[in-house]
Amino acid sequence: MKEANTFINSVIYLHLFLPNIFGGPICKTGNPVTDDIKRIDELVGNLPSDYKIQIKYISKVPNVTDTCWLHLTVPEMSFSLDGLLEKFAKNSSNYLIIENLHRILDGIHNCLSDDKDYQEESEFNCEKSNLEPKQYFNYFSEIITAFQSAEDTNPCDAAAVCRTMEPPDAEQPTLETSDPGSFKGYCTDHIAPSDYVFVIGISIVCTVIITVFFTCLFIRVQKNCRRNRRNRNDHIDIEQTQQREENALEESQFIHENQDSLT
Repeated sequence: MKEANTFINSVIYLHLFLPNIFGGPICKTGNPVTDDIKRIDELVGNLPSDYKIQIKYISKVPNVTDTCWLHLTVPEMSFSLDGLLEKFAKNSSNYLIIENLHRILDGIHNCLSDDKDYQEESEFNCEKSNLEPKQYFNYFSEIITAFQSAEDTNPCDAAAVCRTMEPPDAEQPTLETSDPGSFKGYCTDHIAPSDYVFVIGISIVCTVIITVFFTCLFIRVQKNCRRNRRNRNDHIDIEQTQQREENALEESQFIHENQDSLT
């Protein structure tokens, strides 16, 4: 996994120098590709290997310039990164890495923007795909590579359009993973604030319910104890009254018998 991820950056680093070999850069305001791409390996390592990231995948077309391809792929990749960014807390390392990668794409997009009125169209096949992190950032590196090798003398001379194709096994992204400790909901570094609010709310509700239940149970037990105590006291009073009546009767009978014996 580590060697495969390192390959992604190696390809990007190599193409950083291609403009100096094959021609002038397409961007006149400076190279928007920064050293933040060096942290892609870290980001890929933090994501579960079987996690799916949704993106509209756009395959290249022969004999069509990379610049035209970039006109479609850069906005779609930016949109996909927006969705991935929402999966992490703003103070997490993954959020900062994705945010910097998004900033790079914004710079590339600014370099590509133009106001030309094209008379022709170049069609590209587009399909909604769910890529694993390794595949996803390999695709990201292709975009960076195409930008670095694009020249100002190789513009997009046709409007780039996307012909949507639905893949036969399209699936929605899933959070299920065999490594739960490495993704949001299981690691403190990745839990979003909304999750904290939800968990805290559930905890408060459960605490209130349990407290009310035990309070009612305690009150009922106290009432039962007081009622039992009163019943026992009443029973003792009755027994004592009966005992006093019996003693008084016996004493009366004894006095009467003594009087009869004297007479």
